[in-house]
Amino acid sequence: MKYSFIIQKIRLLLFAGIMILSSGCVKKWLELEPKSEVSVDVLLESPEGFGIALNGIYTNLSSYTLYGGELSHGMVDVLARCYDLKNTLYDQLKNYDYVSGGMDQRINSIWALAYSTIANCNGLLEEMKKKGPGFFKESERARLEGELLAIRGMLHFDLLRLYAPAPVVQNAVAIPYYTTLTHIPMPEKPTNEILQLIIADLQKSKELQKEYDTKNEAKDDYHRMRFRFNLDQNFFGSGKRGYRMGYYATTALLARVALYANNNKLAHDNAMEVIDDKTSSNEPTISFTSATIIDVGAYDRLLSEDLIFCLYRKRFENGFNKVTFLLPNTNQIFGSDLNSDYRKKCYLTTNGRQLLKYDTTQEKEGDITAAIPMFRLSELYHIAVETQYDSDPDEALALLNTLRAKRGCTVPLASVPDKNAFLDAIINDARREFVGEGKLFFLYKRLNKTILDETNGNQTLTGKFVLPVTER
Repeated sequence: MKYSFIIQKIRLLLFAGIMILSSGCVKKWLELEPKSEVSVDVLLESPEGFGIALNGIYTNLSSYTLYGGELSHGMVDVLARCYDLKNTLYDQLKNYDYVSGGMDQRINSIWALAYSTIANCNGLLEEMKKKGPGFFKESERARLEGELLAIRGMLHFDLLRLYAPAPVVQNAVAIPYYTTLTHIPMPEKPTNEILQLIIADLQKSKELQKEYDTKNEAKDDYHRMRFRFNLDQNFFGSGKRGYRMGYYATTALLARVALYANNNKLAHDNAMEVIDDKTSSNEPTISFTSATIIDVGAYDRLLSEDLIFCLYRKRFENGFNKVTFLLPNTNQIFGSDLNSDYRKKCYLTTNGRQLLKYDTTQEKEGDITAAIPMFRLSELYHIAVETQYDSDPDEALALLNTLRAKRGCTVPLASVPDKNAFLDAIINDARREFVGEGKLFFLYKRLNKTILDETNGNQTLTGKFVLPVTER
């Protein structure tokens, strides 16, 4: 495979990316004001310079090609048949046509930018190794290395989920895993090996970040101001760990990856670690938007209380068009909970046709609409209940009903006859929870389930769950 088009110039990309970011948007994101142009050697003479370079990596992640569009409300939600599309750039995906209309190039672009961002992570990790004792504070070094490893793992995982069959279908040889900055293309590895490499990166990241992020003071700060929407424009400033791949985000990602790898114990343990975590005052570190706030209309459209990690975008590139991205089937999805489930009231317009999670016209939203949801507590509930079902189906159902009650559903689910029915209940809840966030396609794919669409017909997509890459 030819990966050299990404790798051979990666140092140049790293250097150029840092210089471009230093001259512009990073000034808005940091309480630092670097010179408009600076060589990488000069920039990395200080720990602050490493922070600037890391912010450049976060900028890549929040681009439209990655999580600011295609991997959130864009391509992957279109593949999950979330929308009733009319005259959009995604219309060809109605029939899972991955070639027409330039779609093949957009798919290639995801691959290319993800791997170039991985290379930037590896470049910074290698530069860190060159720095002697005392260059970084120990906590500073640990956080930086931990975030880079977690980002590297996250990108490899989503490349695997996009471009390889799910493990339940085939242990395919599909993508390479890069742990160093090299001009030599790495061989593709089987899915199970890739997953173990990701898990190793995430476990090391957790170990590095645990001492800092789980101290009482740090947990209290994370609980109170991990995002601090609408207070200032320094979105990667100190204290805003919700915009970082910190300990809790990495733990959530590890639960997600372990579930994909069919390691139910590891998935359950990491999901419950976050669910059960408490602050120094014994409050849940991460909780849900309360009924009191929703009843008085003081909520934000993202229901942000349960967000664990977000990326940041100042505005939607290419526009999030509420007219063309309409939801076709919310009455069927919400069923008897239509008038009680908070997600119907908060995420959607009254008629349920338009997604309002990212609506910028409501004054009360502030800068919350700039957040790209990456991990929610609700997903960890889904992981916990699925992995508990085999050993204790009654407790699994009770935990799912706890989540539903937190979202306003007043009638608990009755007993389910078997695991397939239980998985269907999880899928139904996920369809309410994650529209616009890029989660549903991967859920269908992991379970090798038919994609549901009450309006245009369900889609069985085993072969087409794998996106093709024509330029590697």
